Amino acid sequence: MRRPERASPRLRPGELLRLLGERTARADGARTALLAIELSPSDRLLAIGRGRVERAVLAEVERRVEAVLRPADRYAFASREELWVLLADLPSESLAELAGRTLLERLRRPITAPHPQHPAASIELDPSVGIAWVAATDDIDALSVLAVATEASAARASHGDRRIQVRRVRATRDNAPMQRKLEHDLARALDGNDLEVHFQPQVDLRSGQCRSAEALIRWRHSDGRAVNPESIVAICEKRDLILQLTRFTLHTTLRQMSGWDALGLDVAVAVNLSAATLSDPSLPLMVSQALDTWDIPAGRLTLELTESALIRNQQVARETMNQLKRLGCRLSIDDFGTGYSPYTYLRQFSFDELKIDQSFVRSVNSEAADLRIVQSLVDLAHTFGMHAVAEGVEDEASEQALRALGCDIAQGWFVSAALAPGDFATWCLARGSGAGKRHPATVGR
Repeated sequence: MRRPERASPRLRPGELLRLLGERTARADGARTALLAIELSPSDRLLAIGRGRVERAVLAEVERRVEAVLRPADRYAFASREELWVLLADLPSESLAELAGRTLLERLRRPITAPHPQHPAASIELDPSVGIAWVAATDDIDALSVLAVATEASAARASHGDRRIQVRRVRATRDNAPMQRKLEHDLARALDGNDLEVHFQPQVDLRSGQCRSAEALIRWRHSDGRAVNPESIVAICEKRDLILQLTRFTLHTTLRQMSGWDALGLDVAVAVNLSAATLSDPSLPLMVSQALDTWDIPAGRLTLELTESALIRNQQVARETMNQLKRLGCRLSIDDFGTGYSPYTYLRQFSFDELKIDQSFVRSVNSEAADLRIVQSLVDLAHTFGMHAVAEGVEDEASEQALRALGCDIAQGWFVSAALAPGDFATWCLARGSGAGKRHPATVGR
């Protein structure tokens, strides 16, 4: 199920962090730089409006970044307002700064964005760039490098409005206090229920209705910067807090669903499970108690798992999943098509949903190979009696192509970014979605 090899500079945040970890662990003295780019201060991108305008701005940002990068470089959108760029095998720190200044200059140029009231309107971003320069490979981990880059990016207010900061990362021990503080602050935030859960709509491609969503964790540090969800999960796994994070996400999600019911908004929601959570034998009981607490039917809760989570401990995973199915929960296999033996898991486990990885969806209109892969995955899902969900849908052409391929559900920035609970309810009700509609668990093929 693998696509033909080709260089794609854009990665998911987790993929970029894994690649960063691999590079900093090399023993050949390779030099690496991670750039954390804040596209605008605070919530300015939100202020310019969601939908068509926002998508046009982000598409232009993507185009400008790719025009600067070398073939070996990679980047990822950590959010709509933050970008990570990984520069590999640089001969000097000065080249990392040069790359940062070039990106800064290009991103500061006005962006023409479609606006119904102002056809010729342009938007000017006010980006800042933080650069973590890794000159050696003595026990440096990816999260430490990321912490340095994001700290540098957020530092301009205290450095005379300088828009670019370069900081060296020499070893984990140099950066340990900063990383320990982030971990400590996250643990305190989790204990105090100070994290948030946002919801990204999933739209039925046949009816256009939003019948489901994915729950996504959010946390804004006390210094004002948003911490990427991948980092939150990585820290929780490192500090044995992942079950606590899952409990928080689950209860917060079900509480919101209970509140939406009072508005007549009947939607299903998916919650992600990490490999560590799936291996915990107390998970089914925790899920059952949470459903009872908030009086939500189990069929409206989807639990998302990745292939890597299943590989960790197949025997425990199988028993846990069987118990979750007996509760009536729906199961989804996420990031499908990127592993080595995907068919094995479709035969062994009873999934309700197959999520097609966005690395295929993004180029469904530009790469014939990816078009064929997506078509085969949609057909495969239907053969096994599952819904096919495409994530990473970022433009209208992709949505139309997926509809023509018979895909069932679309999720991505073209549909909507992840929304705070109140905004999600407003978004759904404005579209006439979810109110009195049957969620995917009760929709027959």
